[in-house]
Amino acid sequence: MICASIANINYSELEKIISDFEMIELRLDWLNFDEQDYRKIYRLGKPVIATYRYGETEDSIRVEALQKAIVLGANYVDIEIDANAKFIDEMMRFAQQNNCKTILSYHNFESTPSLEELNLLIEKSKQLQADYIKIACMANQQKDVARILSLYENHSNLIAFNMGAIGKISRLASLSLGAEFTYAALSKDNSTADGQLTYSELEMLTQKLNN
Repeated sequence: MICASIANINYSELEKIISDFEMIELRLDWLNFDEQDYRKIYRLGKPVIATYRYGETEDSIRVEALQKAIVLGANYVDIEIDANAKFIDEMMRFAQQNNCKTILSYHNFESTPSLEELNLLIEKSKQLQADYIKIACMANQQKDVARILSLYENHSNLIAFNMGAIGKISRLASLSLGAEFTYAALSKDNSTADGQLTYSELEMLTQKLNN
């Protein structure tokens, strides 16, 4: 599946295009919807990931927003694997109690760690009983892409790809190697990560791949 990352858009704009997407990620930190808007989205029956990235926002506010999303109907919740232990434990338990799948995510916006480090991250996610682990690392050279994609040989429930121009191909290749979904931007002017392809671009490429 292709998951459209929804950010920096008002609800009236989203309402016109949301039917085009098979799966969506709601970037709660970059959205200003009211509760009724969120209820309408969840009623559509599409798989929804709730994400609220840390930054200047206090963990208590993020916990409240993510837990509310889960109660309203989010199918997945994204939790940073390098967040503090209390935040991870609280969110994991709440998600599991409410039949919401958990995604432990790791982002490196500068480089791609060694294979040993990446495998340790995956093992940590298994110990924490996450349903999926998402790994997104900046590709500075082609071998970074090869390293990330090699993870699929030995691991399942993995969403791994590279960021940046060099890493674009990994976003498509990940689907062929075992990723249940990959992320896409609404448009070239509205992306949530460096090197992110648009939903229409990925849709066209996957169709070509399958024909």
